[in-house]
Amino acid sequence: MVKIPRIHSTKHGFLILLFSFIITRIFYYLIGIRFDITPLYWFFQFIDPQLLQTELLKSILYLHTQPPGFNLFLGSIIKLANNNEALAFALTYQAIGLIMILSLYLVLRKLAIPLRIALPLTMFFAISPPVILLENWLFYTYPVTCLLVLSVIFLNYYLDEHIYTYLFLFFSTLSLIVLTRSLFHPIWFIIILIGVIAYNRDNAKRIILCALFPMLVIGSVYVKNYVFFKQVGLSSWFGMNLAKMTLTVPWDKIKPLVEKGELSGIATIMPFQTPETYQEYANFDTLTCIRVLDRKYKSTGFVNLNHIGYIQVSQQYFVAAKYLIRKYPHYYGLSVVKACYAFLRPCSDSMIIRNKNRRVIGTWVNIYENYLVGDILSRVWNTHYTNRYDKERKVHLNFLYFLVPVLCIWGLITIAKGAILFKYRRVELITITYAMFNIIYVIIAGNLLEVSENMRFRFLILPLLYIFLAIWFKYLFNKTRRT
Repeated sequence: MVKIPRIHSTKHGFLILLFSFIITRIFYYLIGIRFDITPLYWFFQFIDPQLLQTELLKSILYLHTQPPGFNLFLGSIIKLANNNEALAFALTYQAIGLIMILSLYLVLRKLAIPLRIALPLTMFFAISPPVILLENWLFYTYPVTCLLVLSVIFLNYYLDEHIYTYLFLFFSTLSLIVLTRSLFHPIWFIIILIGVIAYNRDNAKRIILCALFPMLVIGSVYVKNYVFFKQVGLSSWFGMNLAKMTLTVPWDKIKPLVEKGELSGIATIMPFQTPETYQEYANFDTLTCIRVLDRKYKSTGFVNLNHIGYIQVSQQYFVAAKYLIRKYPHYYGLSVVKACYAFLRPCSDSMIIRNKNRRVIGTWVNIYENYLVGDILSRVWNTHYTNRYDKERKVHLNFLYFLVPVLCIWGLITIAKGAILFKYRRVELITITYAMFNIIYVIIAGNLLEVSENMRFRFLILPLLYIFLAIWFKYLFNKTRRT
């Protein structure tokens, strides 16, 4: 049997984490960290803030670019904040951060990680640059990461106590993830459901009942998108995202195909451009009398990629990308390698975080990226490449290129040998299996289908990687003590 953590020591750890969270957040505020609300005004993924304020439900109903969850969250905060949305978002993200940190600590303790390992590791996670930067950046990465950690907690409590309220909360959390981040496809939800049923076949009906409402909510969005847009999916951007995986195909191979009529000329255009760029390929003059679909530009002056014309654009990109991937699979393979390279860059990379906050904690970021993550290896080896749009990219290795694969292998070993190494019960083994499934899923889905800010995808599984790092530390500690 697993040694149950002492109640008073676990509660003591919670109090220490709560106190340290408050102190560190006050400190970061005093040195100049501020919540960055600017993505609200120009990020492609967000509905025009004016429409979020005045036509929230109608705009959500006709949203086709993204699952509706995050924009519904944005609109709700804007409406409740009464012109104080910057403060409201800042406080909300602080609360999300605290919940995620306490949840990670609870997971570690539920897995019998000693306090001397669980507490310092969680505290380091809480003050690490990626957490601080994303906690103060308005995007869906941080909330979805918190939901993933919460899902681990709810699953563990259900497995341990067999209370179906926890199972309903587990599936509800999964549905929130699917309805917020398109990376998590409903197939991901279904695979997990099948896994839970396989674990407890005798209660299959109750398990399905717990998952039924969350699945119906996801299904209703699918039905809505098909009825309104003849689109099967939660996002209309799949074609444009996949097109980025073909940017490694050289110009001299694309131009002849376009000239012969085998490939649409849209393949020569970088995805996610302005409506004027695509006038030849889609109709941007159609009037539906629905502002979120008709406006070419938001009230802030930035492109509205939820314009109905972009559905045609994305469909054409999908056809072109599919053709190029089939014709030149080795170039697609090169894109996957690039995606994996980006995936293992630091989550605090300047490619995604370029705001003032990064400069405020620049010294801490440099220490973290250069010495803890290992960007200092660039002094030993680095190279450059230029894509077909003449954008130069630097390539170099860091410690994560070795650590993440090792943690994945260690995770699989723990799943297979956990009962022997740590006397884990089936509850703990299923919990860590679920965590490892999510790590592998994000690695595969995130790097096979898109290349750009893949390090942002890795943040989603960062707390889960900390779980296996903690188990590894426990193993090394126990081995050292025995020696």
